[in-house]
Amino acid sequence: MQISVLDIMKIFQAEEKTIYGWIAKKQMPCAKINEQYRFNTIELLEWALENRIKLTADILALGERELEKSGVLGDALKIGGVYYDVNGKNREEVLKNAVDLLPLPAAVDKKLILEMFLARESMESTAVGNGIALPHLRNPVILNIDKPFVALCFLKSPVDFNAFDHQPVSVLFVLVSPSIKTHLLLLSRLSFCLQDAGFQRRIRAQDSKEELTAEVIVIESRLILQRKANGKTPKKGGA
Repeated sequence: MQISVLDIMKIFQAEEKTIYGWIAKKQMPCAKINEQYRFNTIELLEWALENRIKLTADILALGERELEKSGVLGDALKIGGVYYDVNGKNREEVLKNAVDLLPLPAAVDKKLILEMFLARESMESTAVGNGIALPHLRNPVILNIDKPFVALCFLKSPVDFNAFDHQPVSVLFVLVSPSIKTHLLLLSRLSFCLQDAGFQRRIRAQDSKEELTAEVIVIESRLILQRKANGKTPKKGGA
């Protein structure tokens, strides 16, 4: 999607002179077509993240549309939310507090959901190393929700999750899906993003929801472009 300077002013809530200053001094990515500047959404997101430019809901929405509805993880994170200083002295307490934060339908019994999360942990730890865990339900199909979501929880204090690398966990990505297929897709996308050094840095810095979501949108766009280049255009709902 190619957008104009006027669009940029609205998206970043900035004056025209500020935009031209960013182009001249901060190497804001653009192309000049018929004496008019044009901008690419994904390139803008990458630039804004690198230069710590404040992100707005408008730029994130443009980024999501740019992914042609393939931004599975970005959408899920936007719905699930990002939470800071989640309390708990042990695995059970932090999971309880995390479940309380989940945007679940009112009819869902959160106590039962917590028991299911704990049952999953008793089978095998969901810690993936480097202080990160991915709590999820063993059978996601039982939850009657319309869309999948991922809640990112930064713990107030690190907690033992019986991780294979013996590191205490300080970051939770809590996954909730309406189907096993979607659940596996979310895990796949999240695993891909966690391999990205930039995303790892943002997690360690506990950046804002907007910055973290934007980083996910950028990473997913790279994955989609890579697959298109390889002749493997993702189908709707594909990884």
